[in-house]
Amino acid sequence: MSSRSSSLTRLIGAAFATVCAAFGAPAEEFSWQLSGITSRAELADFSRDSWAVDGTYYLKPIDDSSGPYALASFLNPTTRVSAAASKVDADLVSDPAAYTLSGAFVLPGEKWYVSGVYSKSTMDDTQFVTYSDPKGYGVSAGRYLGANTTLELGWGGSEQKSSFACPPNMLCIGPALETKTTTDSVSLEVFHVRRFRSLTYSLEGRVSQSDADVEIRSGLPLPNPPGIGDESRVYSVATELFPTNRLGVRVGYSRPDGDRDVDSYDVTATWFFKPRIAVQLGLSRSNIEVAPTTLGPTHSESAAVRFIGRL
Repeated sequence: MSSRSSSLTRLIGAAFATVCAAFGAPAEEFSWQLSGITSRAELADFSRDSWAVDGTYYLKPIDDSSGPYALASFLNPTTRVSAAASKVDADLVSDPAAYTLSGAFVLPGEKWYVSGVYSKSTMDDTQFVTYSDPKGYGVSAGRYLGANTTLELGWGGSEQKSSFACPPNMLCIGPALETKTTTDSVSLEVFHVRRFRSLTYSLEGRVSQSDADVEIRSGLPLPNPPGIGDESRVYSVATELFPTNRLGVRVGYSRPDGDRDVDSYDVTATWFFKPRIAVQLGLSRSNIEVAPTTLGPTHSESAAVRFIGRL
């Protein structure tokens, strides 16, 4: 069995275990949310398959009877702790795995909250990459402006050191290429939920800015990659409609502010076919103008399926 098939099999097994566990959950409140997701992305002739599992524990049980099930944790803010694991099978990269710990602390009065996240990835030895240790971290602070609106300011960073193998048929002493990439980012996000008669919808706006710094050490005369190390800013907006408490449909759009023409769209539907069990389907597309004078614009597409269980 291939590594991709094995990964998907493990994901499906975890997702069904989550669903079965959720059947025994009480009908009024829940303290745990578990989920599993599998996705596939394609760009030109390249493809990437990935899976992930995650779990969140809410210190105060959440009652989801006051609105759409998908918004239960937003409408009932409480301190939480989360853990996640993911794995990727791509054409050029062999099985990188990532592990993430995150949490949020809601201050007394449920007006202010602070959150943090730390992630670390591991990469198996491949034909090209002999060493890589990417890791990321972030903190944010937010405030509820009323019961249905939050304003959040975040800061994050990432660091990755990589060592690349010597090209075939070339004599090298030590690694042919070593890189260190450091990224700092800040973001501002507004999230608002509004009810209009029997219809509930959410509005989300976000702007983020990042600054990447790349250091290259090599015994070969290689120039710095173009376009890396510059500041970049990304604007994104999204809305989600809830015709019923069980069903939500989200549409999102994002675009960077710069010379590169990249537009990204996504559509996601979340259906709680049982009060504690949901399936989520997502589609996204990015239009990328890489080199308009030669290759012309291209695009990438991805699809994802996620199972959610609460107990």
